Amino acid sequence: MLKIDSLSFQYGRRSALKELTASSNAGKVVALVGRNGSGKSTLLRLIAGLAHPSVGSVLWRGEHLARMAPSRRALEVSYVSQRPTLSIDLTVQEMIALGRFAARTRLDSILRIDQAIDLMGLDGLKERSFHEISAGEQQRCVIARALAQHESNGLLALDEPFSNLDPGETMRVFGALKQRAQAGALVVVAMHDLSLVDRVAETVWWLEQGQLVAAGVPADVLTPAKLQEVFHCEFIRGPQGLTLTSRV
Repeated sequence: MLKIDSLSFQYGRRSALKELTASSNAGKVVALVGRNGSGKSTLLRLIAGLAHPSVGSVLWRGEHLARMAPSRRALEVSYVSQRPTLSIDLTVQEMIALGRFAARTRLDSILRIDQAIDLMGLDGLKERSFHEISAGEQQRCVIARALAQHESNGLLALDEPFSNLDPGETMRVFGALKQRAQAGALVVVAMHDLSLVDRVAETVWWLEQGQLVAAGVPADVLTPAKLQEVFHCEFIRGPQGLTLTSRV
């Protein structure tokens, strides 16, 4: 279980998150939504244990994430940042293998790396340099790294994983995340595509100016009236879910 209690975070004098409280059991996809600058990326870094709260706490299975040893956290939590970067020249396969640095056995690592490559459709690219492939292929590569690292009942935090992906690649990643949640993981993902949120997430956390303003199932949180008020766009909800129709 993920439990966030009275969480606040500041960058210098600027408050990025303010007294945010939320929780979720495993086996779900939780979507973080909100306008740019609302605090989604900051919250994901705190959920991944990569930053320490100014006030409050983030607990995973009753333990403070930011206090876990990195090697221990690597077995519990996988994280995908919004902008994939790599400072050294590695192949796609080597990049994905970085996710297994805390692995217990070599054989298990080989199997997980191969499975992640296959799941993200990267088999034909695994000997290519990470720097030479497209932005969408790089995105799938870092997602594959997180999947190779990720324990089946762990915590997976992703910041805009669908950026740079074409529709087919989007559905591939969408299916992988749903599969992980159904296997017992908790997937927390920041997203801007509200139509996709409506399809992939069981729970939505809506952030505005660093505060949680709504939480619940997509149909209750992402109402056409509220979306029009915030984003100045017209949405309709039909049998196929939420659809953007026009800008107001």
